[in-house]
Amino acid sequence: MKRVALFLLIGFVLLANSIGSHAQASAVLAIGNAAPEFELKDLSGQPHSLKSYRGKPTIVAFISARCPISNLYTNRIKAVADDYAKRGVNFVAINSSADESVEEVRAHAEENQFGFTILKDTGNVVADAYAAERTPKVYVIDGEGALRYRGRIDNSQNIRLAKQHDLRAALDELLSGNAVTNADTQAMGCVIQRVQNPAQSKTAKPATSKPATVKPATPKPATPVAAGPKVLPLKPAAYAGMVKASAGKVLVVNFWATWCGPCVAEFPEFVKLTDEYKSKGVRFVHITADDVSDLKKAVAFLKAQKSNADQFIQDTDDPQQMIDAVFKDWPGTLPATFVYDKAGKMTFHRLGIIDRDVLIVEIEKALKQ
Repeated sequence: MKRVALFLLIGFVLLANSIGSHAQASAVLAIGNAAPEFELKDLSGQPHSLKSYRGKPTIVAFISARCPISNLYTNRIKAVADDYAKRGVNFVAINSSADESVEEVRAHAEENQFGFTILKDTGNVVADAYAAERTPKVYVIDGEGALRYRGRIDNSQNIRLAKQHDLRAALDELLSGNAVTNADTQAMGCVIQRVQNPAQSKTAKPATSKPATVKPATPKPATPVAAGPKVLPLKPAAYAGMVKASAGKVLVVNFWATWCGPCVAEFPEFVKLTDEYKSKGVRFVHITADDVSDLKKAVAFLKAQKSNADQFIQDTDDPQQMIDAVFKDWPGTLPATFVYDKAGKMTFHRLGIIDRDVLIVEIEKALKQ
C-alpha cells in the first residue's frame, strides 16, 4: 500500500495574505500571458534580468535551502537543469525566503553543487509577482517571454512514487512546438516565508503561526501503528465516507504534520477543544501529513499531547487527489481545518492556523443547525 502525505514545512506569512496575492497575480499570470519581468542579484552580487534569457525557453524555479521538500527534489532539479540545458533551455533558481540569508543560500548551493544560477529575491518581490507560495514551484517561460507552465515538478516528493513528470512533459511539448497539455498544476511544498507586515500579524495566533502547504509522501504501513494512539490510513475516496459516518454530529477535520510548525503550535488548542466539545456532539478528526519514516514521531507527538481525537494518515499516490476530495479551492496549505454540520455539509474552512474564538463560534453555529 502506498500513501502520500499532505505537505510542507513552516510557512511564515498569513494565509489570507498569501491567497490574496495568489488570486491577484493569477489573473495577471494566465498561461500564455507575458511573465513578469524582474532583475535580481545572484549569490556573487551580479544582476540578472529575465529579459536577458529571452530567445530560449527558461525554467524559473523557486527553491529553498531549508525546506525539506525542496531539498528532496535537489537531484531532480539538477537533472532537469542539466538535461534541458543540452536542448537549449535556460534554468534559473530563485530563493525568496525572508529567513534565509545570502550566506546560507550560498552554503547550501555549494554543498549541493548546484551548477545553475541562483538569485536572491530580497523582500519576496518576485515571488509576489509570480504568486509563488511554496518551494519547490517552477515556471516555464518561452523564448518570447510568455508563461507556458506553472506548478509542480512531479507528483511526489518520494522519487520512487513519482509517476507524473509534469515539468519534463511540459518542456518536451514546448520544445516540440506544441501547446502544453497540463499547463497549470498544484505545487506541493513549503510555504515561502514573506517579509511580515506588522499590521497583518494582528490576526495571527500565535505571532509565529503561519501556514504550511501540502507535501507529497512516501509509502505507509498497511496496518495501524501499534504503539501509542491508533493512526488509520485514509484514502481520498474514503474521505466522503468518513464525513458521512459522522452524520448526526458536528465534524471538525484538521490536516496537520509534526514538521509543520504552525500545526504543532495550534495543536494544544485542538486538544482542549476536543476535551470540551466531544461530549457535546462534536467529532474531532486529525489527518497527519507525516511521511511513513516519521510516523513514530507523529504517534509520539499525539501521545504526548494526549489527544482524544480520531487519528488518520493520508493514503494516496497524489496529494491532489485528497485536495479534490476535501475542497478543490484548497491550495494545499497546512494546517487546514474544515467544519461540517450534522448533515455533513461543510460550513467553515480555515486554511492556515486557527483562530480559536472564530472556530468556537463556527462549532456552536453548527451545533444549533
